[in-house]
Amino acid sequence: MKKLILVLTTLLLFSFVSAELINNNPDPNGEPWISGGVSPLTPEQQKKIDEIPVLLLPDEYKNRKEELPYTVDNSTQPYFRPIFNQVGGSCGQASGVGYTYTYEQNFKRGTSADITDNQYPTHYTYNFLNSGSGGNGSWHWDGWDIIKASGIPNVTDYGGMLWPSTDYTLANSLWMDGYSKYQNGMNNRVLEQIAMPLNTPEGLEVLKQWMNDHCDGSEAGGIAVFAAGVSYTFQRGILPMNSFCPGESVVLKWDENVNHAMTFIGYNDSIRWDYNTDGKYTNDIDITGDGIVDMRDWEIGGLKMANSWGTSWANSGKSWVMYRTLAQSLADGGIYNNIAHSIKTRESFVPTLKLKATINYSERNDIKIMAGIANDLEATVPEHTITFPHFNFQGGDGLGMKGDGDVLELGLDITPLLSYANSDSDARFFICVEHNGNAGGRGNIASFAIVDEEGTETPSSQTGVAIINGVTTYAYVDASATFDKANITTTDLPIAAPGQEYSYTLTAENGTPPYYWDMLIDYSEVTNESPFPYDDVIELTMSNDDDGYAIIQLDFAFPFFGKTYDYINVSTNGSISFGENFEDVRDESDIRETKTIAPYVTDLMSYPEDGEGIFYYKNEDYVLVRWITSMFDLPEVDLDFTAKLHSDGKIEFFYGSGFTTGIEWGAGISNGSVISALISELSNTDDPSDMKTSFSTDPYPYGIEISSNGIFSGIINTGDTSWDLMFRVTDDKNISAFKELVFSTSTGIDDNGQFTVDNLQLEQNYPNPFNPVTTINFSVINNDKLSMHIYNIKGEIVDTLFDNKKFNSGNYTINWNSGKELSSGIYYYGIETESGLKQMKKMTLLK
Repeated sequence: MKKLILVLTTLLLFSFVSAELINNNPDPNGEPWISGGVSPLTPEQQKKIDEIPVLLLPDEYKNRKEELPYTVDNSTQPYFRPIFNQVGGSCGQASGVGYTYTYEQNFKRGTSADITDNQYPTHYTYNFLNSGSGGNGSWHWDGWDIIKASGIPNVTDYGGMLWPSTDYTLANSLWMDGYSKYQNGMNNRVLEQIAMPLNTPEGLEVLKQWMNDHCDGSEAGGIAVFAAGVSYTFQRGILPMNSFCPGESVVLKWDENVNHAMTFIGYNDSIRWDYNTDGKYTNDIDITGDGIVDMRDWEIGGLKMANSWGTSWANSGKSWVMYRTLAQSLADGGIYNNIAHSIKTRESFVPTLKLKATINYSERNDIKIMAGIANDLEATVPEHTITFPHFNFQGGDGLGMKGDGDVLELGLDITPLLSYANSDSDARFFICVEHNGNAGGRGNIASFAIVDEEGTETPSSQTGVAIINGVTTYAYVDASATFDKANITTTDLPIAAPGQEYSYTLTAENGTPPYYWDMLIDYSEVTNESPFPYDDVIELTMSNDDDGYAIIQLDFAFPFFGKTYDYINVSTNGSISFGENFEDVRDESDIRETKTIAPYVTDLMSYPEDGEGIFYYKNEDYVLVRWITSMFDLPEVDLDFTAKLHSDGKIEFFYGSGFTTGIEWGAGISNGSVISALISELSNTDDPSDMKTSFSTDPYPYGIEISSNGIFSGIINTGDTSWDLMFRVTDDKNISAFKELVFSTSTGIDDNGQFTVDNLQLEQNYPNPFNPVTTINFSVINNDKLSMHIYNIKGEIVDTLFDNKKFNSGNYTINWNSGKELSSGIYYYGIETESGLKQMKKMTLLK
């Protein structure tokens, strides 16, 4: 079989100006108009952005008879705070928090944003994200993650939009001090983030409906954040006298270097600009000359935006933006990714359990604060932990916890830990301070307490606990809390028929609805009984010998944490992931936060001149990846390790002979969250030479998944099998409950994967694997109406060969061309009778 390897070079998804801030105001004595406040996206950030749910119009909006108003301006709503000027590179938080979160939270509560009690500060989130410097950028969604996890204080508590200081440099580095302020802020929360693609009229329609009534019939609409380039080729004009809003500012083109975040606050379908200077304003003429009439040809209509450059910019800080720019590429003057984001907020949220602590430490950048729980009151380490998007190795080098001092009193919402506790029963609660191993820091956990919903504190007797370099330091206290946990009421799952669509909705009661559903898939580390592999490997071509990656297309569907993958992404730093970009996994903390398989991760680099590199072998049963490598800038280091991934989901790690010792490294597997991560017992072993280990999990019915609203559905192609599945429901308080249910299939399937249907005989396709054409033979005994579909590994139909077509008895041959759109991987083809009986078989497309 021909072996294929797809090596992806780093794609320039969009360009960025460096983090250097630029004052765009031509008046040196005027207000600064600062750009450069968004930072280059890491692959992890890009992946997170891509996973933000797209806002869809409810069905009742799709055929509405009433038309949208031709113009909306939500800056006139009482929920919109007055225009302000950002400080430093804080545009991401200025638009995401100063404008959008402030607006949406006031809308939710029906309050006015013209007083500081109802405004929210840019720098509370910004100072966790800017490495202690106003010259660094951030993104709005990272700020929203912080608010979702533990809230945000209002401007009154915080002391201003930025920390109260006349020293702007200091203002960009200070963290808020005082538990009561953190506690007050816990009531202010993001509920969820939403994405709105804008490069089609249909996508624009969604944003306009959002701006009109939040897509739910509300009396007022919402606002949204976007990013674009405002330097060099950025063009702004004045609307002509024969346009609506004549004399007002309008953005005609953005720069291709994305360096600024702003806020969409309204729209007007009638503003206009004559781009092709033909003296007419049209949306139905091909002015780009590409032979297509689409939004890029529009000269009529635009959005209204608010900037964070004070009232001296444009029209008192606002400008129109032509619809055309929403659909254009960056090179042609469009916005970042042709997309806008917004949020839904909670009207009120009262945490059931909080952590109060005073941390005294001189290098906040070196520590990460977590919380944990154990039901064993003799435990010295937690059984379960939760992490936070802030206090997470953040804040900048050389700064103490507060920024201008080493001592900080803080508060965190730790309600999710109650998922592992019983109401009114004692458990042991932990504060966990992980240190990254950098030298120079000093300090301790000065004090620690648990605070219940009524405000009763249970302090720990452990005070002044020294934070130890390179490990996780724990302090604990025994306490109980009163709470109502949800209960999964589903007792049985209906039996599924193989090859047929399955759907069943799970139910729950108690707790605080609404509920969010998912499933837990647990792995365990077991003894590796396999011999060391010595397959005839092929060298991978990496995108770079340092921080590089390559993608391997698999000859099987690899199952991992409930999903299957037809490719893997191999990193020079010793990990395997499932995205399409480099994943920077270097330690145990990174393993916990990344969906990854990590046999040996640290800052690695290969030196080809010394015979080093990354190698692989694959067949239909497994793929093997071997690293023969060194560390960055240390070619004298000798490392040799292998990961072997099997088609049944088993994962094996092997470590060769003669390892260089004394290296800090991590090993394990994770679905991208602390609760799913399994750190290997061999992780950070001083000398792992000649060792090996493996990971296994219970079988899973791949092809079936559960949605967030509890619908368990899909297509399963395995018959006469049962699985024990662990379901989790999380209520509105972020407290989870768990229940194991049995899922079974009926209808036998033979060794060749063929279902027994008397009237049909479906043969294996040939050739198999194939590219791009394959032949499928089938036989019909009695006349019947038949349908034949092609499915991907998720059970989704990707092609229909015929549908409800009458066939007489006889033998038939179908040639299927997979075309150019489908990627390499596992597919299923199935034939179905009018009565619903079905046969299915598996085939492999290799490009």
